[in-house]
Amino acid sequence: MYLPPSNFTFTIPSVHDGTQLDCRIYLPRELQQPDNTSRSRWIKRGAIVAHPYAPLGGCYDDPVVSFIGGELLRSGYVVGTFNFRGAGGSEGRTSWTARPELADYVSFYGFMLHYLGSLETEGDANIILGGYSYGSMIASNLPGVDAVTGLFENAPNHSAMGAICQTAKEMATSTNRCFTMQARSSSQEAFKTTSHGKISYLLISPILPPISSFLTLFGTFSIDVQMGPSAPGKHIPCPKPADQLSTHDTLVIYGNEDTFMPASKLRNWSNGIARVSGSKLESHEIDGAGHFWREDGVESQARSVLRDWLSWIS
Repeated sequence: MYLPPSNFTFTIPSVHDGTQLDCRIYLPRELQQPDNTSRSRWIKRGAIVAHPYAPLGGCYDDPVVSFIGGELLRSGYVVGTFNFRGAGGSEGRTSWTARPELADYVSFYGFMLHYLGSLETEGDANIILGGYSYGSMIASNLPGVDAVTGLFENAPNHSAMGAICQTAKEMATSTNRCFTMQARSSSQEAFKTTSHGKISYLLISPILPPISSFLTLFGTFSIDVQMGPSAPGKHIPCPKPADQLSTHDTLVIYGNEDTFMPASKLRNWSNGIARVSGSKLESHEIDGAGHFWREDGVESQARSVLRDWLSWIS
């Protein structure tokens, strides 16, 4: 299964500077069934799949994004994709530091938290933070979930965060009405729409140093957020990837014929994190797979690994 036509296509502003970003949402079959039984059994979960480097043609139409997203959708996840600044129809252009792109991802991350939280189903929102190639580098360097949740809680109306929350609520209301679910009217809505259950990471063909260092001008990862027209900005540091990837359920999939990143480097990096006490990282090296996953049989192997992992973390 590949990603079908999206259920929703829209734009949101980046929390970095208001740059408008192309976004898509795909709904699993459980949310498109006419009966309430399927929806009542649905576990509230979503996944974000970020695309490769925009200057090299990366965008949310990438075929690897599509087959990874298709497997997530088939497994019952609301799947979200977006174009970083400078990709596809998104405004702006790719930065040299990746900090604006980190903020772009955080923008969609906040949207997904609020969208899932506003759906009329029980439970907190479990979210997979995913990415392929450059997208995986951004995903693995995101701020912690508490920092993201805090950024969007009580967001000023005239800020990018406020606009994102409003878009998420309107789209969730539309989803609820389209599939005959009752819109939520709880007085606890502000809390519910930012609550979360479990955070997981999915990294496909990760980009590591030295290539990642060139893409970020050897800088440290953090994001700068505009809080509103007259409010001072906010600086949010990002934790080390190893700390996040070892703490949360993480799946890394890569090929041993990757021309961008040697398999030995990817193997040593993932094994190092996996050896951390209590680490939840799992990695799979696919024989014969290159960076673009076009070789015979390698896509099906990656799909199988992903399906097994999804069934295990569910």
